[in-house]
Amino acid sequence: MDLNNNTVDNRNQLEEFDNEEKELLKYKISHLVSANRLKLYIRIDLINNESTVDYEDIMNYIKEQDVVYGIDEKEIIEYCNKMEFSKELVAASGLDPVDGKDAELIYDFDTSNENKLKEKEDGTIDFQNLNNVVNVKKGDVLCHIIPEKEGTDGIDIYANDVSYKIGKKVYFSNGKNTYISEDGLQLCSSVDGCAKIIGNKVVVEDVYTVDNVGNETGNIDFPGSVVINGDVKAGFSVKAKQDIKVRGLVEGAYIEAGGEVIIGKGMNGMGKGTIYAKGNITSKYIENASVESEKNIYSETLINSNAIANGSIILKGHNASIIGGTSNAKEMIYAPTIGSKANSETNLIIDLSNYKQNEDAINKVKNKKLDLKREYNNKVKELEDLEDKMKILINSSIENRNVLRKSLIFKKAKVNKDICEIAKELEEEIPIDNIANHKIICKGIMYVNTRISIGWLKYRVRQDISYSKIYNDGSDIVVVPLKSSDII
Repeated sequence: MDLNNNTVDNRNQLEEFDNEEKELLKYKISHLVSANRLKLYIRIDLINNESTVDYEDIMNYIKEQDVVYGIDEKEIIEYCNKMEFSKELVAASGLDPVDGKDAELIYDFDTSNENKLKEKEDGTIDFQNLNNVVNVKKGDVLCHIIPEKEGTDGIDIYANDVSYKIGKKVYFSNGKNTYISEDGLQLCSSVDGCAKIIGNKVVVEDVYTVDNVGNETGNIDFPGSVVINGDVKAGFSVKAKQDIKVRGLVEGAYIEAGGEVIIGKGMNGMGKGTIYAKGNITSKYIENASVESEKNIYSETLINSNAIANGSIILKGHNASIIGGTSNAKEMIYAPTIGSKANSETNLIIDLSNYKQNEDAINKVKNKKLDLKREYNNKVKELEDLEDKMKILINSSIENRNVLRKSLIFKKAKVNKDICEIAKELEEEIPIDNIANHKIICKGIMYVNTRISIGWLKYRVRQDISYSKIYNDGSDIVVVPLKSSDII
């Protein structure tokens, strides 16, 4: 046997076999599926660089992989036509899920805690009005929630649902004086006050506390109560819808309260300081200031000030005195010492408008009682007439006698009720206001040059008076010694 010939034949057979295999395997298709199964990537490896890939071949391959959704036939056709076999083909794309949107917490008040500096008309910065207190009213919305939104499921390339990501919820972190609305979407204030964030909680303070009022704080305008542990500097103002308590000194400032004002160390108004309160004003001393209370003013010393009280002005203490200025009250002025040895002019006024109003009210009540008395007599007469009719009806033979009798009984009951109500009103006492109750009490000395006005009458002290009560008796100013009942 010729071995060489055999070897040549074997090589020829092998080459013929390789050529047949190569003819069958023109290209190789593989694929990659994305981790979320929303993309199918096709890869073509050409065994013969001159080979082409048909659309049907790729489609058959895709079906063999059980891919049924999102097949991009147009892209596959274009891929085959352009013979872009060196590129990766995105043969199928699923439907992306639309994730839900996270809920949002929106604050409805300024949370920056920064001073809001404003310019005056002359271009300078207004350091008195810093606007660093965030005032809110009862029922105001402090923050609100925009709820999370639902998403939409996707579909993968195998036609399976792909769940969307659920949006995160948010919750209120609420503190004192707040409440959550019924729908759970709003956080509201339960009081008038100042909104702030302490820690992570939204709170409303109904008492605003500061150390001092000055350049650090600017003016204060607060819907609740204000507590000042130190002083109020000249030129600044403090306003509160409720009470104001100052533990230190008030200089030439403006104080206004819907409730009471209490000043621990007193007030030196420097000729421009002012206090107005709907409640009582209590201050250790008041000097060179204007103060007005819808109720009473209490102090130890009132010096060169204008004081107006809808009630009384009462000074108590070892050296309590009114010196200079004008003190005007509607009920009583009470002080151990009034005026001074230096004969400084001191004006005292008792405004009798409250007395006149009471007098008018009493006259109205008297007139009403006269009307009630007439109505009472008429009702008694009406009751007597009804009783006479019932007596007549009892002895009559009228067919509907029982019906008429019932009607008369109902009328009698109503008239009796009216008589009882009128009698009750007639028993009510008429309030009596004695003009002598509107008075000036001097527990010590009232010095010369004190000028007094009580209603329409005036009186000037021409020599010192001591331990006296002064009032208008309706025709003259009367000065009488004090009784123990006059001392408070």
